[in-house]
Amino acid sequence: MDYIRLRGLGVSPGIDIGEVHLTEKVVFTSRKETISSQQVKEELQRLKNAIGRTNDQLVLIKEEIRKKIGEEHSFIFEAHLLILKDKSLLSSLEKIIKEEKSRAEWAISRVHDKYQELFESISDEYFRQRKFDISDVLSRIYSNLKPIELKKRDDNSEKILVAHDLLPSEAAVRLSKGNVLAVALDMGGQTSHTAILARSLNIPAVMGLRNITQRVKNRDILIVDGTDGEVIINPPLAIRKEFASKKEKYDDYQQELKKTARLRSSTLDEVVFSPLANIELPEEVNLAFSLGAEGIGLFRSEFIYFQSTSLPTEEDHFLIYSRIAKEAYPSPVYIRTVDVGGEKNLPQLKIEKEPNPALGLRAIRFSLRDRELFKIQLRAILRASSLKNVRILFPMITELEEVKEVKLLFQEVKGELEAKRIKFDENIPLGVMIEVPAAAAISDILVKEVDYLSIGTNDLIQYYLAVDRSNELVSYLFKPLHPSVLRLIKFIIQNAQKEGKEVTVCGEMAADPLSAIVLLGFGLRKFSMNPIFIPRIKNVLRSVEYKTVKGIVQKAMALKTAQEIEEYIIEKILVKHPKAFLMGQIT
Repeated sequence: MDYIRLRGLGVSPGIDIGEVHLTEKVVFTSRKETISSQQVKEELQRLKNAIGRTNDQLVLIKEEIRKKIGEEHSFIFEAHLLILKDKSLLSSLEKIIKEEKSRAEWAISRVHDKYQELFESISDEYFRQRKFDISDVLSRIYSNLKPIELKKRDDNSEKILVAHDLLPSEAAVRLSKGNVLAVALDMGGQTSHTAILARSLNIPAVMGLRNITQRVKNRDILIVDGTDGEVIINPPLAIRKEFASKKEKYDDYQQELKKTARLRSSTLDEVVFSPLANIELPEEVNLAFSLGAEGIGLFRSEFIYFQSTSLPTEEDHFLIYSRIAKEAYPSPVYIRTVDVGGEKNLPQLKIEKEPNPALGLRAIRFSLRDRELFKIQLRAILRASSLKNVRILFPMITELEEVKEVKLLFQEVKGELEAKRIKFDENIPLGVMIEVPAAAAISDILVKEVDYLSIGTNDLIQYYLAVDRSNELVSYLFKPLHPSVLRLIKFIIQNAQKEGKEVTVCGEMAADPLSAIVLLGFGLRKFSMNPIFIPRIKNVLRSVEYKTVKGIVQKAMALKTAQEIEEYIIEKILVKHPKAFLMGQIT
């Protein structure tokens, strides 16, 4: 049989070779089975029993996962238990059974389709991935409608897990057993629970393969390269040997990087820098620190809206923030207020569709329009700040008036907590995201109003160059080393330095070795990124001398194109600091 190479999205780095194990998924009914009026009460009880059984299972699995792989990964089941108890979800199921006189299977199928459609309409990948939390809970209820059957004995042999997709609880249970060599899925992305769990357990994973489940069968041999996002089906012996050698080199390199995580964050000439972590889930905190993070540079608080199909309460917010603050203490935690609206719409918020969502009602604009919702979040963050390691970050600021409006509202919330004698950090630092060209141009004015700046290079470059990086027709124009982009970023950093204020880059530029060197040359000291990239960036920055880098970057700024800048910096760094290029860290 000829071998097949497939390209997907590498979400957890590493390489492994093994036999395929295909998993089955719950298939919701497409047939409506009706019942009589007399049977409705019985059917509601059947649903209630299935929900009770699901609750018991989730509690047991949560405890098992906590024992096996730690508290941080059992937290997902806390979220699923909250979804299970959500009144709006349960009333939707009961309403269909009562009004349509249908079996519970049909009600679950209808509600499942409704939520999948809502989440699928969201263009933001992170938000779209949260549909699996709802799907997970509904799938368990659906399975538990059937009588209890004796389960087949688990096969504990090592295997490559292949599936259309993996529900969060399914991923936690399967991956925690210790016999999964790698994961290959038709669906999924960087921010899915499976991807996060695979990274934390060092299991190579490739997702977005579209139809791998249709192209393999059990016991086929698979190579999964989670670093390059490649999967090879039934490779010949020569290719197996090639990847076995590649795996050995990668594993050795990872061991070296892990040693780097424990070393001091400073350049060869003793200039200290701080690697920070961007996270979406509380369970990523411990992973981030194990990889060398010195704080949480960005917590995307939108995650909280996916714990429930209804709006989160102040207590829901508080429990998450206080947990992260405690786990990270005494290191800093930067909590970005909710960045929703526009293309990041959520079913609970009922935001109208807009013709140009990227430029519409989103982030701070949405928060300032719905002030009561905003105040709930601000109160919760303040309540979680008693350890004095919490910072607040406001997204998508475009003008000074927004900052002043936010600060007035913030004082109002502080007053409410003081009146109730609730403790909080009275000097909690406030910062703004610089991700819109208008904010970058007046960063010298904005920085005087806040305690720090955080540069979101992903959106900033996209808006500044007028390039949608997800559009394959124009993505080649998305160039972080474009001379105009570098001038703009240097301008922002210098404005913060003049005022003696802290500045962080929290976009993908911080995680790219070459870009990180350029940022270091501009005088940046705080780099915030996906945790898995921290050891690599730390290794690169420890391998260069700041004084040398500063001079090289200064001369590069006189060049006219991104390509010229890239080639010049690589050439000069290679001569001065060849160690920075080891194992392909920059090239």
